[in-house]
Amino acid sequence: MMMNLKKPQQSGTITLLDKGCEFQGKLSFEGVVRIDGIFRGEIFSHDHLIIGEGAQVDANIHVGTLEIGGRFKGNIIARDALIVHKTGRIEGQIETKDLEAHPGCVLDGSLKMSDLKEPSVKPSLSPVTKLVATPDQVG
Repeated sequence: MMMNLKKPQQSGTITLLDKGCEFQGKLSFEGVVRIDGIFRGEIFSHDHLIIGEGAQVDANIHVGTLEIGGRFKGNIIARDALIVHKTGRIEGQIETKDLEAHPGCVLDGSLKMSDLKEPSVKPSLSPVTKLVATPDQVG
């Protein structure tokens, strides 16, 4: 199953998976999305993904900016920036233009820093399920 988020009418963060939620599949979105639950699969966006403090993500991620405060296992391509908060734990391969690692975070794997204009590998995502957030659903 794939979910495709459209940009909401107002700016803000959409929590896609709250604590206690679990999802497996492919996700593409526009805007800012936060995951606080469990996600397994593949994520693609040109925008901003936040993996919250209690989240557990096992995935291949290709995004513009990625913030990690929870546990992540897999491969990351963050074209613009990767921010790892003190509660963040990463196990896997990382490729990013800019890295901000806070004291206390754990990075276990390989790191390649380069000027990424486009990800070296793009997933092929075909829409199956679309999730559209309206302004009254955000916040």
